[in-house]
Amino acid sequence: MNENPSCRVYLFRHGETANSKEVHFNGHFDVGLSVNGEDQFKEWAQVLKDEPFKAIYSSDLERTRLSARLLGEPHQLEPVSFPELRELCFGVWEGLSVTEVEKKFPQQLEKRMKNIEAFQVEGGETFEQLKERVVPRFEEIIAYHPNEQIALVCHGGVNRVILSHLLEVPIKRIFRIKQDYAALNIIQYYGDEPVVELVGGATHQATGAQDKKIAIQ
Repeated sequence: MNENPSCRVYLFRHGETANSKEVHFNGHFDVGLSVNGEDQFKEWAQVLKDEPFKAIYSSDLERTRLSARLLGEPHQLEPVSFPELRELCFGVWEGLSVTEVEKKFPQQLEKRMKNIEAFQVEGGETFEQLKERVVPRFEEIIAYHPNEQIALVCHGGVNRVILSHLLEVPIKRIFRIKQDYAALNIIQYYGDEPVVELVGGATHQATGAQDKKIAIQ
């Protein structure tokens, strides 16, 4: 294994959404952030204001673009957006709440949870298809930044696909990876070899303050 550190990645999930009072299948549905969601990234921006970010990336959906803009303000960095980093497409479920899906498409949620890797909503994507569009773009971004530190603001499904790819976790197990709103994951590359240092971290876990440090093993 190459012992010289290369690209360092701060991979975030976007902040809390405006429709977060009930779980929604937002997918490509372009919902914005709640006030709390904006505050989450204003806090991240302050916690990480001294980090040496060279670039910030996001999907082209509003909830990630605004989160990334707030994160980038102390660094005077304008985020670069890619549609390939969008959340899983939910087809006819787009923008619907869990309650609405259960009512309109009975038993489909149960089928989905029993067959995560292959289930496909009408007009939507499988997680394997999501992986096929996300991972190549992610790897291309990493290749742009040897020996630099960058941030990406993406989505829960996108982050799980990236982390499952790096950790070689099967798609059917990706919901074992927790990704709350505004969660942070830290990935340190050593040459081409990634080490996942943090998964699903909160603001107090990223600060350098002695009383708030966590042990990363």
